[in-house]
Amino acid sequence: MFDDTRGQAFTLEGLVASLVLLGALLFALQAVVVTPTTSGDVDQSSQVDLRQQADDILLLSARSDGTDLSSLVRNWSQSQRTFAGAVNPRIGYGPEPLPGNVGVMLNRTFTQRSHFFNLEITYRPGDLGNETEPIPVAYRGEPSDDAVSASYTVTLYDNQTLTAPNVSRNVELWQYDTNATNSADGYYPIPNAVEGPIYNVVEVRIVVW
Repeated sequence: MFDDTRGQAFTLEGLVASLVLLGALLFALQAVVVTPTTSGDVDQSSQVDLRQQADDILLLSARSDGTDLSSLVRNWSQSQRTFAGAVNPRIGYGPEPLPGNVGVMLNRTFTQRSHFFNLEITYRPGDLGNETEPIPVAYRGEPSDDAVSASYTVTLYDNQTLTAPNVSRNVELWQYDTNATNSADGYYPIPNAVEGPIYNVVEVRIVVW
C-alpha cells in the first residue's frame, strides 16, 4: 500500500513538472512571436507611439506663434517655385531640416531617433471637378509597410500673405496667380477655392516609419 502511495506521488510530481515545463515553453514561444526584432517589423505599440508623437507635433506646431503650420504652408518662394530654403520642388526640403518649431520637433522626435518621415500638403482645388497632386514639403523616401500617418487641417484666409523672406507683405493670397507659367502676378500653387474670407482649407499630413 505504501509503495502504491509513493508511486502515485511520484506520478503526480512528474505531471506537475511537465505542466510547468509546458507553460514555460508556451510563454517563451509567445515572447518570440511578439518581439519586434524577431520578425523585423515595428510592433503595434511602437506604431501607436509614433502616431501619437506625429499628432502632438502637428498640434503643437499649429498653436505655435509666428512659426505655426499656417506660416509653413505660406512659406513659398516665388523664384524657387517651392518652399523657401527647400532643395527643389520634387522633394521640398528633402533631408534638410524644416524651418520653425515644426522642424525642430520633427528633428528631435524622429530624425535623431533614426525614423524617417514625409510631410506633404493637400488642398481644395479651385474647380471641385479636378484632382490635385499633394505638394511635398519634405520627401525622404518610400514609406515602409509599418508606416503611420497623422494630419492637421489648416485654414488659409484671403487677407493673409506669404511668409517667405523677400516677398511683399502687401500682396494678399487672393492676388496671386495659380498658373505656374504666368508669373506676372506672382505664383502660389494653392488656389482661392472658397467663397468669402476663407481662401482655402489645406491638410498637412505626415507619414512616419
